[in-house]
Parts: sequence; C-alpha cells; structure tokens
Amino acid sequence: MQTGGTDRKGSGVKGLVIAITASVVCSIATVAAYDLFFAQKIVAVDIVSSIASQKEEYAAGRITAAQLVENIETLLRRMEKKKRNEVLILEEAVAGDIRHRSVGNEGGGEEE
Repeated sequence: MQTGGTDRKGSGVKGLVIAITASVVCSIATVAAYDLFFAQKIVAVDIVSSIASQKEEYAAGRITAAQLVENIETLLRRMEKKKRNEVLILEEAVAGDIRHRSVGNEGGGEEE
C-alpha cells in the first residue's frame, strides 16, 4: 500500500538499516576510545640491563661520573614520560607476551 507516493515497508527497512549501522559505528568508536584512552596497558621496562650497561661504560672509562649521573637521570625522565593509562613493571617480573619499552640510550623506542 502506498501513501503519498512512498512505500511504508521500504522506509521501515531503510530506517532499520540506518539504526543498525549507527549502532555498530557508535559501538566501534566507543570500544576504540576506551582502548586508546582508558584501558590499562602493561609495559615491561628493562631497567636492569640499562643500568648494567651504564655501569660497564663507566668502569671501562668511556663515560665520566657526570655523564653517568646524567644518563641515569635521563633514564628516569623516560620512565616518567609514560602515558596515563600505562603501567610500567620490571621486565624480570613478566611472564608472557606484552609490549616492552627500552629505556636505555639506544633510542628509547618500544618493541612488540
């Protein structure tokens, strides 16, 4: 049955498709925002090897005591420069596959 030149059955299906599409898009956006901003991420930090390498550099005479102190302060600043939803733990306490963060002087990047 047509009223006013439009098919009521067709507009009902079209409205349902629009509602379902909007719901799916909103759900995906909500989950993505939660994961990006709120979900806690565990990041392993290998501070032991970083300190050990600095100690070796100092013992070998390649860096001075002032450089050693500056390198350790830089290490601490890198650890403080984490995202608000990241939890840093020592790599020695990790069992499993998680993201690792290098805090040494070799670039300070992240590994997967």
